[in-house]
Amino acid sequence: MSVNRRARAKGPALLVALGVLFAALALSACGGGDDSSSSTASDTGGESTTASGGSGGGATAWCGEDGVVLGIQDGGGLNAWSKESLAQVQAVAKECPAVEQEIIVNAGFEPQKAVSGLQSMVAQGANAIVIIPDSGVCAEVPAMRQAMQRDAVVVPWAADPCGTEGTDYTKYIDWDTVAAGRAWAEWTIEQMGGKGKLLYEGGPAGNTVSANTAKGVLEVVEENPGVELVEPISEEEWPVTNWDPAESRKITASLIAKHPQIDGLINDYGATAQTAIQAFQAAGKPVPPTATTEANALACTWEEAKKDGDEFQLYTTSSRNWLGRYAAQTAIADASGGEAPTLKNGGIVDLGEYENSAGGKEPKCDESFGPETYFSNEMSEAEMDAIALE
Repeated sequence: MSVNRRARAKGPALLVALGVLFAALALSACGGGDDSSSSTASDTGGESTTASGGSGGGATAWCGEDGVVLGIQDGGGLNAWSKESLAQVQAVAKECPAVEQEIIVNAGFEPQKAVSGLQSMVAQGANAIVIIPDSGVCAEVPAMRQAMQRDAVVVPWAADPCGTEGTDYTKYIDWDTVAAGRAWAEWTIEQMGGKGKLLYEGGPAGNTVSANTAKGVLEVVEENPGVELVEPISEEEWPVTNWDPAESRKITASLIAKHPQIDGLINDYGATAQTAIQAFQAAGKPVPPTATTEANALACTWEEAKKDGDEFQLYTTSSRNWLGRYAAQTAIADASGGEAPTLKNGGIVDLGEYENSAGGKEPKCDESFGPETYFSNEMSEAEMDAIALE
């Protein structure tokens, strides 16, 4: 695989370089227009998305010769994580001359928008679709199946699509969310000394990421009889943050008031984990050992607490946006006649730990970058491939 990942912009430069590409998504999120957009030379300020080999300098194995109209859909699409995921997919699309057009849809966590967005992309000629199906309740399955019946390649990633591979979608690429839940719970409970009260917080109600993570957490809790969940969780319910930092701080503050003793915290999104930590600090409570996904602001919060003598233990996994590159390569390969990357474990990747303050991997804070910068996306090609490829 010859992908030049290092060519993409970093930090503040990333926001400038990709600002035009995010315009349609931002308008949609703010109610300023339709929830789908088609990128062409005329609506991107003169920068055509018709690829010319990109910074990679020519064709790669996954880039065939047949023309591709690439549909990109996020069930949420409202936060920095979604924007970075979009950037990762678009970076790959630029490397393949076969990609003639991009159609971008933001579903805003609304199932009906997720369904209509998929249908709209197919109606506009999308023959390769990369989708994060996290609008909840598996709403995208019928629309994905219809797209497959129209000979479109459909590659869901980053959220369990439900349905059946080969019928409802082409290939599913993701982190192993059950394994992540187990890893977070095992580490947190170890820091708790194997006993105490544990809080798990997840994203929007019904989303499959939090459902599968909760499953992994529950497995480990059941293996540790000295641990009690302060709020009951299941694969159907958990304290809901909506992956919204303000909501996370609010819900965590209410739970701290309700449960004066909380000895461990698991939150499945780094940005909301950060504000949950702030809720503990605002309440004058020690921050418990915390497990989540990486984010620059989270690392900076940890670093500041350490400098102030209030260090807490922090464990993170990769934000995993970079898996969107493999999802895009897979979709483009199938639609263009290229060779798709061969992924480990059928495409469900165990990311392992990224930061571990208790294990010598201190969180990385860089205040010159944005708060929701995800440094795992800057891993080298070799590092990414070692995690993802067979």
